Amino acid sequence: MTANARRVSRSVRIWILAIAFAEAIMGHQARAQASYRNLDAGFPVRVEDAAVTERYALDLDFLNFRYDELSGLRTRYQYEPHISYGILPRTEMWLRVAAFYRERTATPRSGIAGIGFGGMYQLTQETLRLPAAAISSEAFIPTGPNALPVSYSIKTLLTRSLSSTRIHLNASLASFASRAVPLGCKPLPVGYVCGGGGGGGVGTLPPLDGPCSIGAGSGVPLSISCVASAPAPGANNIALAAPTDLVTHAHWMVGAAADKTLALRSIVFVADVFAERFEGIGRKTDLTAEVGGRRQLSPTVVLVGGVGRHFRGAGTSSFLVLGATYSRAVQGFWRRF
Repeated sequence: MTANARRVSRSVRIWILAIAFAEAIMGHQARAQASYRNLDAGFPVRVEDAAVTERYALDLDFLNFRYDELSGLRTRYQYEPHISYGILPRTEMWLRVAAFYRERTATPRSGIAGIGFGGMYQLTQETLRLPAAAISSEAFIPTGPNALPVSYSIKTLLTRSLSSTRIHLNASLASFASRAVPLGCKPLPVGYVCGGGGGGGVGTLPPLDGPCSIGAGSGVPLSISCVASAPAPGANNIALAAPTDLVTHAHWMVGAAADKTLALRSIVFVADVFAERFEGIGRKTDLTAEVGGRRQLSPTVVLVGGVGRHFRGAGTSSFLVLGATYSRAVQGFWRRF
């Protein structure tokens, strides 16, 4: 089987799984209607609504998985447990952990990319004239022996309800750090191998997996690969080079989404498209489109699924997202005083 045929086969499998998920959530009557309409970033699509977790509500997202099919027959698996809590009126806090697993040729092949801690505050609720508005921020702490500095993000969110749908707009700005290395060098677990014919100057090597873990709270999947240039053909005088200075850049994202609710089935379908750019590392602006759904299975459990296509940027990829959220009321101990 040729490489193109294998790529097509893998993409077909992703869409077959997505269709099976859609049939599963459509095949049952609703048992409850509550949090299925609350869209969270990455569950199932990147663009989220301007709604926060209800006060004293605890959401446990412990079954959230993502599978990516990349160019060059590479694959990525991501597992991201996420906890959010409505700690104050119109205010939620969250904690998430980003873990990954990659193909055999990747180093490191698996591990925890980092830990994110953040919160969201709903500035205004929707009225007849004004949309709902919220603002969120997160600090993302990379982990590992060669971890980069903490990155920070801030995001604004708007949601407007129409007669048959809701429209969501998101815009975020974040920082990220990268390592500058001599051009013509190839990254290794303990440093960089450089070829004498690689030329002078300094290139930029993004963190682990490239833009996978850079941009706090950006929700960028652990899948988009961005590596330093390989040594020039015929290069000699191979030497082990030490990592050089860290450089801080900006990352921005803008996106729009629309959702459609089937209230009698406790289902919401959503589609989005977003653009993002990692400044200072020579990448094109990335464009991604996604579709997904959320289904309320019981008063406490919501099933999540979606598919997407990263169709412009450093490379192309298709991906599948599956997950579940368990919600329950947990009154804060301070309420007793």
